[in-house]
Amino acid sequence: MILSQRSLRNGFQQRDKKNVGIHEFIHLLDMTDGQTDGIPQVIMQQPIIIPWIKLMQKEIKKIQDGDSTIRDYGATNEAEFFSVVSEYFFGQPRQLKKKHPELYRILNKLYGGSH
Repeated sequence: MILSQRSLRNGFQQRDKKNVGIHEFIHLLDMTDGQTDGIPQVIMQQPIIIPWIKLMQKEIKKIQDGDSTIRDYGATNEAEFFSVVSEYFFGQPRQLKKKHPELYRILNKLYGGSH
């Protein structure tokens, strides 16, 4: 992974929904099972996978329809969705919890209840 130092610094200086360091790290986490598919099996237990896939599909559709506070880039595919919502989770957890409680609940569980 190669990151722009400027982009990396900017991401951590601003508390918003966009952070290139978090975004790219989440891709690496997602890849640990050999696939970049938005399903990080290294931290995601089997019972969560099917509900997570259904929720991703539902939320990607909302982004495509313009009915979401999640960045448009999250609708690119499931891998980008996972990275984008993880940026949101770490950058603006209260807003994610308010606007997307189901996403927040799953991400909070995945990341060990950090918020």
